[in-house]
Formats: sequence, structure tokens, C-alpha cells
Amino acid sequence: MPLPLPPSLFLLCSNIMTFTPPSPLPCVNDGEDDEEDIILSGCKLVIMAAGIIGTRHRRTRQRRAALFRVRHSVESIYRGMGDKYFRRAYRMNYESFCNLHDKLEDGIELFRLKSRGYNKKGGRAGGNYSLPPTPNGPITSSVRLACAIRFFAGGSPYDIMGKYGISHSEVMESVWYVVDAVNNFEEFAIEYPESAEEQERIAQEFKDVSQANIDICAGAIDGILIWIAKPSSKQSERAEVNQGKFLCGRKGKFGLNCQAVSDVRGKILDISIGYGGSSSDCLAFERSELFERCEAGLMRNGKVLFGDNAYLNTHYMATPYTNVSGNEEHVTKDDYNFFHSQLRIRVECCFGMLVQRWGLLRMALHSSISLPRIVGLVNCLARLHNFCISETDRLNLNGRTISLHQRLAIDVQHMMESSTGYITLQRTANGEPIPVDLLNAVEPFIDVPLNLIRNHRNKNPEEGLPRFRLHNLIAGNHYRRPRKNIRRSNV
Repeated sequence: MPLPLPPSLFLLCSNIMTFTPPSPLPCVNDGEDDEEDIILSGCKLVIMAAGIIGTRHRRTRQRRAALFRVRHSVESIYRGMGDKYFRRAYRMNYESFCNLHDKLEDGIELFRLKSRGYNKKGGRAGGNYSLPPTPNGPITSSVRLACAIRFFAGGSPYDIMGKYGISHSEVMESVWYVVDAVNNFEEFAIEYPESAEEQERIAQEFKDVSQANIDICAGAIDGILIWIAKPSSKQSERAEVNQGKFLCGRKGKFGLNCQAVSDVRGKILDISIGYGGSSSDCLAFERSELFERCEAGLMRNGKVLFGDNAYLNTHYMATPYTNVSGNEEHVTKDDYNFFHSQLRIRVECCFGMLVQRWGLLRMALHSSISLPRIVGLVNCLARLHNFCISETDRLNLNGRTISLHQRLAIDVQHMMESSTGYITLQRTANGEPIPVDLLNAVEPFIDVPLNLIRNHRNKNPEEGLPRFRLHNLIAGNHYRRPRKNIRRSNV
């Protein structure tokens, strides 16, 4: 209904509307009648305008009618897809999915209730409290987990909502329920082990694949660019940096510098995201918690990490020699570089497995996702990556072998149609996929002052570092780079 006019204005307008002018006198000019008609019409327009404005102010927003949707369970989807295609779609088999759901079921429900802000009523013990009704029935925690896994694998939210009969908003909310549940599940925590026994086990696995019997490598470290859309100015202000700090000029992409350590099988032993894509690996590593632990004596019994030339050569980090390929005076150093790279490349293969398993990382993460949420999302994907590897070990005990399969064609199409594009994976000589477009994103030491590098080298002479001993081991045992891998110097 229109808002009522004030009594005085309403009375005035009513009198004008009902006013009937007297018959014109012969001596009166007809122009006066025209003036009265104009005044009368103006008053009518004022009343109509007031009514329209009042109607707009009193108009209430009508609630959209709920769409009828048919819920589908994960079990029914599995029966319809079968073992092969379920694994391709969810990056794990149905048994592993059920195992994962058993671990995360309580956490998913906990974070769902926290986000809703429901308060139990009806007494101290909860009384007759019940959740608010949903038109199409409740969404189970297994469906929410399945939606998140499909989204991580590179699936489109619109395909996912149609598959399970839920809304688009519920799909995206389920993603963040699962992210929080995974990151708060203690069993999935990622932290480099402190025990000498665990480091020895990691080093033994590297020794088993080393052609030079290197037995002190307890992890391979490298950085990968987490591709994101250009952050907004507000996001940059919250991070207390400008937008340029997220731009990786070498790759032409915005992103975050992610530092990770892996074992020989690609399991992530440590992960850190603290800098934008313009930062070098050396700077990003030296601002991580792992660096502080290494400086405090984390590595036991002479064990070291293997990194590339983007890191400093220290008592806990062995790096390659520079400018020795094809140099006849440094043949043994070039041989060392070859056997060093045999083990160091394991972390690049780890990144390849991570990106191949979770296709979401092959596209730029949307600008609507805040930077803290992106960090949480990547940590979640790393933990689920480790879970999948652990499940492979567990199921192999029963004589079954599980490997990464091709993804569904519909997921590939979704990635290819991304407005920001997507990255392809390149195969190594051993057939391992590697995300080359996300590796070696920044020139080494580009943001590290040269005087600091010189001071470090002066305080850490080559003869007292593990790299020197490894070089002597390889040279003394006459390990040689295979002829087909010998590099020639540029002329």
C-alpha cells in the first residue's frame, strides 16, 4: 500500500481535486481557466508520484521459491560409474574415499555448524533442538566431501551440483568445510620429522634409487608457483605489500611462492607459503619455519636436503656446482651435478603428481578467494596428496597397485575453457609429468644482496660442507655421467 500523505497536504490536494470552478463571467478572460487546469493536473501528478514512492518503500522482497532437486548419494554415483571412472573422477578409489570420509566426517559437520552459527535451544542438555529444515532434504557429509574432491580434481561446480542435486552455493560451501576439516585433522599434519630414525629411513629410500649410492639425502626441496588471478588492491593492502609482489615476471603470472620438501616417492614432508610470486626461492625458504629449524640443528647424523642453485650451499643443504657443464677442468663436478639431480628431481616429480592429481592448481585461482584461504587450500591439497600416497601403500599390502589415471574428459574441457588458461605438463626422460610453467619462476638470488651471499660463502668454506664430501665420494669411486647425458659447453 502507498504511504499516507500528511493530513494537511491530503486535505489540500483533495479540495483541489474536487474543486469545481464557477461558470465563467462574460468579462473574465478564458486564460484563467487554463491556469486552473494546469494547477489541477500538477496536483494530480504530485499525488501519483507520492503513491509510487510509497509503494516502492513498502515493497518487501519476495523469497524465491525453492527449486526441487533430487539428492544423490556417493554410493549411487559409484554404482553408476564403476571402479575405473570413479577413480578417474575422484583421484582415489571408493575404498579410499570411504576411509577418508570416516576420518573427516566429524570435522566436516563441526565446521558446517560453526559457519551457520546455530544455537541449540530447549534446555541445558539441548532439549528438542533440531536443525532448520531444508526443502530437498539434508546434504550428507559424504556428499560434501565428494563435491570438494571433484572440485579439487578440476571439476566444474555446475557439473557437480547437477550430479548430486544441490545448489551451487552449497557446492562451494562444502569445499571450505572440507578444507577446514582436513587442515585441522592432526593425523594429516605436515612437518619435517625431527627423529634421526625417520630421517635415516628417508635417506635410505633415496639411496636405493641413487646410482652413486648417496646416503645422506633426507629430502629434496624446491619452489612452485601457486597460480592466482591478480589480487585486488584490498587484498594487497591486507598483505601489506603492493600488487607487483605477486607478479612473477619470468612466467608472466600472478601467484604465491610455495616451498616444499618431498621424499623419494613424492610425499610432501614440509610445506610453506609466505611470499608472493616475485620472491626468489632463497628468500622464501629463509623466511620459513623449516629454515629456522635447520639453523637450529634439525638435520641429524650429517643428513642434508638437496636443492638447486636457487639455494645457498650450507651444512644442511647440498646444491649443484655452477658453470661446470662441458668444462674439462671440472669433469668430476659435472658428474656430481648429474647424480645430485637424480635425487633432486624427485621434488619436481612430486609437484607434477600434485598438479596432475588436483587439476585446480593448473588454473589461476579466482580473485574472489582471499589470500589466507588460498594458503589453506594449498595446504589441504598437499595433505590429501599425502593421504593418497599412504592409501597406495596400504592397498598394496593386499596385492593391488594404484597409480594416477587420466582425468575425465569433462574436467579437461573445464580447464581448457578457463578464462585465464591452464598449464600443460611435460614428461621427463622417465615419463614423469612436471609442471614446467610453474617451476623456476624467479631468477636465483634476484632479491638477495650480493654482499650477503659473499659473507655466507666466506663464513662457510667449501671444504667443510657436505657437497665437498659428496663430490670427493663420486670422484673417488669413479662415478661418471653417462655419455648420452654429457653436456657440451656453448661456443
